[in-house]
Amino acid sequence: MAIDSYLYGNTANDEMIMSAVSSIVPNEEMFSTLSGNEPFSNQYKLYVPMRVKGDMSHILIELAFHYIAKVIVAAYCNDTNCDPFENSIAERSIKNLQPKIEKSYFQEVYERYEYATMQLQNYIDGEDNSTNNIIQHCFFLAKLDICYRKAAIPSDLSQFFTPATPDEVIEIKEMVLKFGKSFIPRVLRPESKIIFNPNFGFGECLIGETECDMIIDKTIIDLRTDIGTSYPRDRVTKSMVHFLLTEINRDFGNKENAFPIDNLVFYSARYGETEILSLEDIDQYDITKAVNKFTLATNAEHKFDQMIAKEKYKNTPRPNNINSQEQYYSHSQQSRNDDIDRQDYNDGYNQVVRKKKKHTFRKVLILIIVLSLLTIGFVYLKDYYVMNYGNDFAIESILHNLFGLDI
Repeated sequence: MAIDSYLYGNTANDEMIMSAVSSIVPNEEMFSTLSGNEPFSNQYKLYVPMRVKGDMSHILIELAFHYIAKVIVAAYCNDTNCDPFENSIAERSIKNLQPKIEKSYFQEVYERYEYATMQLQNYIDGEDNSTNNIIQHCFFLAKLDICYRKAAIPSDLSQFFTPATPDEVIEIKEMVLKFGKSFIPRVLRPESKIIFNPNFGFGECLIGETECDMIIDKTIIDLRTDIGTSYPRDRVTKSMVHFLLTEINRDFGNKENAFPIDNLVFYSARYGETEILSLEDIDQYDITKAVNKFTLATNAEHKFDQMIAKEKYKNTPRPNNINSQEQYYSHSQQSRNDDIDRQDYNDGYNQVVRKKKKHTFRKVLILIIVLSLLTIGFVYLKDYYVMNYGNDFAIESILHNLFGLDI
């Protein structure tokens, strides 16, 4: 999942994010156990050894146990609002497979998924108590699960329908029986509040898709099936990331995914041991500092603004595609009409301006001609009167004869 890329990454951003988380990752001394044994020690007793060889079988056994554990928890509790299959990796795998394989093959896989979840729901409702049946159904879910995790589709799709071998069934069954004795009565209550496959909301926008088995009564639960009793620092780190994501959701107002977390619990299925960490034992100042550092490293404020903008756009009423196209073409046609009208207006305006300029030029030309003729006429008249009346009376005579004025 996405957390692994940060956990094992070597970029500056990976290191910055892990630095924020590592600052509050607890030491093993901060844990306690329900059995009273020293946590992560050789005091643990191995009840379910590995009988099956092969890495793929080990992975399928682990994943199948995770699904069975959730089904058993759902069957034990009275909380009817929780669904162990909703948002599970198997469900995501089904959605991911649909566009990638032929329709007939997908239909077959989908029907098998529907049948498996229906039978498992019957077990939860008390209508089927066959452990072998739920093991086979969960083994199928585990195959879907691993297909999604590895982002690979089997070349032979019939592998989806291959049942668990007798040895695989025995190994899973032994872990299930131990789980029923060691975990269920000590951690669960019939009235417990369960969140299966929690979605971390805005937090997943920061680091990508993540996975958490379940949250029971404000406690993050992590299930293990590996051999060994050493301190699982990587798994603890992942759980602390989940805790930080809930804190960040709270800071950014994502209340739906701001699950209150008080404890971390790690259950070792082969040993029947339950390790517990109370988050109250971690300094609140260190938690606040880690949240701020994580927020900065993941550029949370910018991504939050982007998310809000997308939500606003998504919730903005828009016409359907046909109306949008009609509106687009109508708008385009109107734009073209507007362009034509604007061009017609410009042409008419330019034509009027040209006419006005031409008319003004004519008036000026006529005025110049008239003035020129008057000037010439005045000069001839002056010469005529000078010759007949003398220079002194020339102007007075002209004015008298032309305008009847006596000066």
